[in-house]
Amino acid sequence: MNYVQQTNGLIAGVSLLLMAVAAAFSFGYVYSGMVIPDQDTLTVENITNATGLFLAGAWVWILVLILDVVVAIVLYRYFKPVHPSLSAVTSGIRMVYSAFLGFAISHLFTAIDQVTSGGDISVIGASLQSFERIWSGSLTLFGLHLMGLGLLSLRSDVVPRMWGWLLMVAGTGYIAVHGAKVLLPSMKEVVHQAEMILSLPMALGELGFAIWLIYAFIRSNLTSRS
Repeated sequence: MNYVQQTNGLIAGVSLLLMAVAAAFSFGYVYSGMVIPDQDTLTVENITNATGLFLAGAWVWILVLILDVVVAIVLYRYFKPVHPSLSAVTSGIRMVYSAFLGFAISHLFTAIDQVTSGGDISVIGASLQSFERIWSGSLTLFGLHLMGLGLLSLRSDVVPRMWGWLLMVAGTGYIAVHGAKVLLPSMKEVVHQAEMILSLPMALGELGFAIWLIYAFIRSNLTSRS
């Protein structure tokens, strides 16, 4: 593997880790801490009392979106020598997912505008629900992307096969969980329990692969200098 490919892998790995930190802040801390399911009045009160924080969370979502696009591009370049067509399709799926994510994020800014202008609580709640519904539904595409990365990793002579299988498992988890959220809304509690069980392998696949990409770049450059 040449230096350009290794550098693309490094950029992908760093971007994925930055994305994880950004998502932990924007969704795990800000959104989940302020948006209370089925309690629009309390949610609007929380956002009203900390509008700046909620706005910061929305802008960090934009950062996540930008990093998603970067990852799609550099992973295409990284895996292109393995299988050009499959790499292009896999990255294309992530780009489509990113477009849906951008559309979902726009509803966050709509909600903020409604809060600051004293809009109707039901309208604000509907905007937040649209964000969740669009983003969650689009994560099935994200799952397909991970499965594509898994197949590419299994075809690669460089990536350990373990990461290929873990990416396949993670992708299957995303498709199953978020597909069920769309198709089986009446089984919300069951789907939530499944998501809790699958959350570790879903996270381990991509984040573990990100760490390996960074490690592979460092190891290769240290070896070449010795």
